[in-house]
Amino acid sequence: MSVKLLTFEDGVVRIDGEELPGILSDLRVSGKVRFDEQSVDKASGKKKTPQGWEDADISLTLYLTTDGAGTCYDKLESLNGWFKKTDGKANPSIFTVTNRHLLARGVRRVVFSRLDSAETTQTDEIRASLSFVEHNPPIVRQEQAQAKTPTPGELAKKAEEKAAAAARAEEPEEVIGGDLS
Repeated sequence: MSVKLLTFEDGVVRIDGEELPGILSDLRVSGKVRFDEQSVDKASGKKKTPQGWEDADISLTLYLTTDGAGTCYDKLESLNGWFKKTDGKANPSIFTVTNRHLLARGVRRVVFSRLDSAETTQTDEIRASLSFVEHNPPIVRQEQAQAKTPTPGELAKKAEEKAAAAARAEEPEEVIGGDLS
């Protein structure tokens, strides 16, 4: 599996060094908390317990114009080719990102998850919205869960266990069948 690098700089979007058609208008990153919802007997609504974070959603907008490089439809067809591109196993491609905005949000790898396009009758351009979803494979999530920071309650319990073990070690052992006086 080769690493596909996705970059957004100076109004240009590139995948593996190849410039995508269009002019970058905006880049948005959104994240939200994942909740476990449970119904409560004899109460309206649901009890919500925070359970971590959902994968981040990333969207960017490109304006595809008709110019010497081709029509807006040719450029949309090129974007659609990237959207439909697969790895060797017919799965959607995973991209490694190098954008400072995404890195500041902790996003390292993404999957191209949605492509929307719209045009108006007033101009000869198409607005393409590219959506990506943060890619955290299950093994990475498991490693992050194992490396989590302990809570104050967990730290207090560990300290109590260590103190109890130290107290047991200081107690003299009882000698059976012998008189030590």
